[in-house]
Amino acid sequence: MGMNNLSIPDILPPPFLPLTREALHVIAPLIAQNGFLCSDVSLGMLLTWQGDTGAYYCVRRGTFSIMQPIGDSMAFTWPWGDEVGGMLDLIFGYAEANGLPLRFYPVSDGLLENIRRDGRFAEALYGYDERWSDYVYSFEEARTFAGRKFNGQRNHINKFVRLYGEPDIRPVAEGDIPALEAMLDRYGREHADAGRLELEEIGHTRRLLEASLEYGLPAAFMVIDGEAAAFSIGEIVGNMLVIHAEKALKRYEGIYPAMYRGFVNYIAGTVAAAPLYVNREDDSGDPGLRTSKLQYHPLRLQNKYLVHVNPAAYRLRQRGELPRIRTANTVLDGFKDTDRAAYMRLSLDVENNRFWGYDYREDEYLGPIDVNTFFNQAAFDMSTGDSVNFALRLEEGGPMIGEGILWNFNASKDVEVGLRIFPEYHGKGLGREAFRALSEFAEELGLTPNARSFKENAASVAMILGSGYTDVRRDEKMVYFRRG
Repeated sequence: MGMNNLSIPDILPPPFLPLTREALHVIAPLIAQNGFLCSDVSLGMLLTWQGDTGAYYCVRRGTFSIMQPIGDSMAFTWPWGDEVGGMLDLIFGYAEANGLPLRFYPVSDGLLENIRRDGRFAEALYGYDERWSDYVYSFEEARTFAGRKFNGQRNHINKFVRLYGEPDIRPVAEGDIPALEAMLDRYGREHADAGRLELEEIGHTRRLLEASLEYGLPAAFMVIDGEAAAFSIGEIVGNMLVIHAEKALKRYEGIYPAMYRGFVNYIAGTVAAAPLYVNREDDSGDPGLRTSKLQYHPLRLQNKYLVHVNPAAYRLRQRGELPRIRTANTVLDGFKDTDRAAYMRLSLDVENNRFWGYDYREDEYLGPIDVNTFFNQAAFDMSTGDSVNFALRLEEGGPMIGEGILWNFNASKDVEVGLRIFPEYHGKGLGREAFRALSEFAEELGLTPNARSFKENAASVAMILGSGYTDVRRDEKMVYFRRG
């Protein structure tokens, strides 16, 4: 079927193959059959992000799974098809053979309950980030907006009709693409003050618009006074319509509810049996978008869990609070609510984080920034066992002066150890003292500590070597170390 010609990186051998645009043609029918209410497992979502995520896929005996980076490690979609058990066995073996953590994403609430009842997943950690929860609505309610709770939407549509006439909704054809791209240009000018996330989303919408006809995604647009004024792109997955893109020119009052209802009715007219649900995806943590989506009265917010099976952090979580690691001059312990402001300062310091390998300005998943942003992200990573984060203090109960972290766990019981500290505490030996103690703690857990540093960061290289590590390899930028 054309898949044998796909090139495979050495570090990720078959049976997982690169999820190219060509491969999406092959697996589109399988994607459409999945019964998850999560927008992530859909052709449109994969097309939108294809080329950005480094995703792979596997098909065996009519059963399908995707492997893609989620956070700092790979994660698998829960398989669907005729032989789920066989595919799970394959995934288990693949993760172990390639030194990957066994992680699944996205996992719905119902699927999470099934996983928790399976003895193989007894030692699993899981969590979700509400920024990525999907808004799921009744298809029938979206088609009619009947009932008192939709008075606001009906009023907006009635005003739209009075001003511009009945919505003129048309299917998107090949010849319409230039007009819709021009409309996106006008939309961009209307949102000239948009943030980075919204600008990127406009780019992704343009990519999806260009691919929609090629991949058979249903798309429709609205015409006002002979010009394109709004369009939507969707997809039917199982018993759910996923709306991947909704764009409208804000100069037209009431256009968004008019386009939304119009698109749902357009879909109803193209299928033999209407879907039960509409999924309008997540709000990316944008307060304005969250308010807007809640006004349409979702049936539920579909949380999407990251499930981490047998993580090294599981037994730590069973103990409750993190243990305190004491050195002569420092204490490493768990985060406290009072650390939020300090942790934000630590995360926003671009120069200090240059050698940490992080720049918040380049983090496309960050969303709006406030005192909770980085703190909550760390809490999520800890909830799923992807990391164990310690606050570094000079004394018990004192203010946070830095962070120690265990992360990048793998099936071979390797773990990466990292530490960053406020600039005013550099050069005092505190970092080396805490780093060594954190490395020894990792060994007490039965793990093999690893570390890395930029070559140019001489102080970091000296700290790691002075903590019992050996220089094991180098590349153009980094030095890699192993302890023991």
